[in-house]
Amino acid sequence: MSQPDTELSKRERQKQRREAKLVRERARQTRARRKRLLIVAAVAAVALAGVGVVIGNQVSARQQRQATIAAAEARLGEVGCTPIEEQPEMERGHLTEPDAMAASDPDVIYPDRPTTSGPHLAVVGLTGVYDKPIDERLLVHNMEHGYVVLYYDPAADAEMVQSLKGYAQERIDGPNPKVVVAPHDAMPDGTSFASVAWNFRQLCEQFDTEVTTAFLEQHYNGEAAPERLLEPHLTPGGGVIDPDAQEGPVLFPPLGDQAAGEDVEGEPGEEPAGGEPADEPQG
Repeated sequence: MSQPDTELSKRERQKQRREAKLVRERARQTRARRKRLLIVAAVAAVALAGVGVVIGNQVSARQQRQATIAAAEARLGEVGCTPIEEQPEMERGHLTEPDAMAASDPDVIYPDRPTTSGPHLAVVGLTGVYDKPIDERLLVHNMEHGYVVLYYDPAADAEMVQSLKGYAQERIDGPNPKVVVAPHDAMPDGTSFASVAWNFRQLCEQFDTEVTTAFLEQHYNGEAAPERLLEPHLTPGGGVIDPDAQEGPVLFPPLGDQAAGEDVEGEPGEEPAGGEPADEPQG
């Protein structure tokens, strides 16, 4: 073989090796690109599945809520409940001076009791289920903070009252810590139970868990409550009164002789601990 032929053969072999190497590199890049695409597709699929689960859960929760409300509405006549009523909002100033407090009997300042808004004491009540009367002007402040107050007539059926208390405690321990239960001695005629939130009220002859749950679903920490961003009041002191910390009813003048600074933790001129939300009107 001549020398040129030998050199040409070497060049061809080198070219072939380069081409083979290029083919292998392209194949490697193709495999890597395919792998990246598969990873991206898998991540996207997982993300879409997650979004689907979230949306599905939201849809399911909304459907469940609607079903709860519809079932309750179907029972209103059976248990003697009114539809949920929206009441006109009253001014919501604090009653801080003793003279102003004494001149503000609930029968005078609240035209329709149990009221859904209005002037109130500057202290609030501790979350809980109570057997004693609690000044309505105190609990109105709770409602301003997003609470639902569940009232019962002291003369109501004892078994139903116990059912209410047990149900309410379960809700407090679970999804609804902004709840207070207390007797109310000025219920409208024919009413034994009332669910009350800021601007909204429902009156019932009987206690019913479905109806009460539907009320909570719609108005617990509701948007109508001016200061609903505040946390639930779970610890006494700093303007939060524990009704069980004293004997007898929790009633301020002119209803009772409850005095600021005596037998209670907090005073009627003291805003509950935590203050007011910066972006909310003061109340």
